[in-house]
Amino acid sequence: MTSHTASPEQDGDNRFYGLDASIYIFRAYFARPITFISPEGYPLNAVEGFAQTLLSLLAEVQPRYLVVAFDESLGQGFREQLYPHYKSRRALPDEALAFQLLACRRMAEVLGLSCLSDSHYEADDLLATAARAAREAKRAVTIITRDKDLAQILEADTDQLWDIGTRGQAPQSRRQWESHYGVCCGRLADYLAVCGDSVDDIPGIPGVGEKTSRQIFKKYRSLEDIYNNLDDVSSLPVRGAASLAAKFAAHREEVFLYRQLTRLRDTVAVPAECAVGAYTGSDALGFSDLARELGFSRRWIDGLLTRYSGVFR
Repeated sequence: MTSHTASPEQDGDNRFYGLDASIYIFRAYFARPITFISPEGYPLNAVEGFAQTLLSLLAEVQPRYLVVAFDESLGQGFREQLYPHYKSRRALPDEALAFQLLACRRMAEVLGLSCLSDSHYEADDLLATAARAAREAKRAVTIITRDKDLAQILEADTDQLWDIGTRGQAPQSRRQWESHYGVCCGRLADYLAVCGDSVDDIPGIPGVGEKTSRQIFKKYRSLEDIYNNLDDVSSLPVRGAASLAAKFAAHREEVFLYRQLTRLRDTVAVPAECAVGAYTGSDALGFSDLARELGFSRRWIDGLLTRYSGVFR
């Protein structure tokens, strides 16, 4: 894991961290070899990798506030209800993966971390909600993910997006992220609605790609701003500008629907104490007991207890 550019001391021990669990669970599931098998016969590679990710994070940043958000709404959330094609190419977890997803949540909980999930909203929405609560408490926000959609959460100059699984990747501030991607975080939902997001099966406006969309949102603040100035859109200095107004006019209803899919919800009803994510340390005995129950070896368990001794109490 990379060195964090703003240490807990620099943040006055007040920074809030929100972890997008699915990203790191699936990364371990597809990348790690299978070393351990549960008593039920399921592989444990995702659990192994996720546990090490959590412990490494806890050791490095020593957080006082950390929330871990899980996706429970796969295939049945409000976005699928609005647009049935949303994420339609993604297969639902099979029995073996479902076992590991649940085990990963149990691992986070036994380490003393606040965990959020919802059958209607995605982990992204839960992180946005927790980040809003943190901001109201005057805390800087770091969102741990590799998903660019979550850059919507970044508001203050001290807010960060951080992919802890990429070697050499330091946290990006809001300004750094915007400079790298060429899009304002506050306009990201509108931008994605226009150019589409193939990962989530959101088509966007046909014929308007990322490059054109970036140019559009350098001038216009939102979809409403575009449609209020539709006659001027065709004068933008981009290829195919002459046909832009017609494309927007023809797909007005769809693009506003797409923004409902791309925009994060930050008012999900979650228990206040869970959204705060107060963390006071991890219990070594609880971790050992769960790891043994799942099927990890004594050597593996003792190795982590020794390596991350500063995390456990």
